[in-house]
Amino acid sequence: MESTLESLERIGLLVPSTETPGGYVAIDPDAALYRLFAAEERQVARHKEKLARTRDSIRAIMGDFMNLRAYGRDVIEVETLRSVSQANAFLDDAVSLVKSRECTMHPGGIPPVDLMDDMLLRDSEVMSRGIKVRTLYAQHIAEVPHMGEYLESASQLGMEVRLAAHLPLRMLLFDDSLALLPIDPQDSSQGAFAIRGTELVRSLQSLFDFCWHNATPFEPRSQKSHSEIEITAQEQLIVRMLAAGMKDESIARQLGVSARTLSRTIAAFLDRLGVETRFQAALKVAELGVLNTPATPLSPQPGS
Repeated sequence: MESTLESLERIGLLVPSTETPGGYVAIDPDAALYRLFAAEERQVARHKEKLARTRDSIRAIMGDFMNLRAYGRDVIEVETLRSVSQANAFLDDAVSLVKSRECTMHPGGIPPVDLMDDMLLRDSEVMSRGIKVRTLYAQHIAEVPHMGEYLESASQLGMEVRLAAHLPLRMLLFDDSLALLPIDPQDSSQGAFAIRGTELVRSLQSLFDFCWHNATPFEPRSQKSHSEIEITAQEQLIVRMLAAGMKDESIARQLGVSARTLSRTIAAFLDRLGVETRFQAALKVAELGVLNTPATPLSPQPGS
């Protein structure tokens, strides 16, 4: 009985009274429920207020924690180059700014022969500045004649070349801070990502180094030895005049031959040297030391 009275008192349906025989006065149920709901609302309000203070404290802690995590973190910047021309323009700027090292990886795609001279000129300019250049090509690319000749000429300039049966993607790395990766590894025409950030570029460098150590050093194709390549007096003069920057028309006049004959003579000379472009021929002739020997006098020949 006492426990029942205490329960009714607790929920507000009874209140103690000394004026009644039972010691309690009954409260109207509607009034009692109103007081119960009011008490619950006050409790909910206190809970919401406490929750809001807790949320503010957590936000403050999270803000401090995020600032702590960001402290000393390397910033990664990614620039999207949406076209081949945009990527090439960016590449030209990157090459001009490289300071110590350039590493490139070429899994596929064979440049046309008319780009070989431009590629060799660029390589020559880079390495003349003391830049260390290492390049990886897929084995099948080196088996294309004009690419094999390009790699041989680039090797003579000082480029380190290795070949691999498979390479994961096209990648260009400049020093420790810049990388160029294709947007679509299967289609380079989709453009490229230019990535700046030391931490990420170092990770990409590790990938390159792994592929490099598992690749095979490029070996030039077997050709005639230097002593077996004979250069005629006429060809020596042509080489010297080309080296002096003379145009084909002027050279033909100096030799007393037609422009067509000169063109055939130069083509046959390139074929005998085993190269396809004049720039490659210049490298080969320099290696043979032709320009270091006195020119052999040559009497003008009748035109043909």
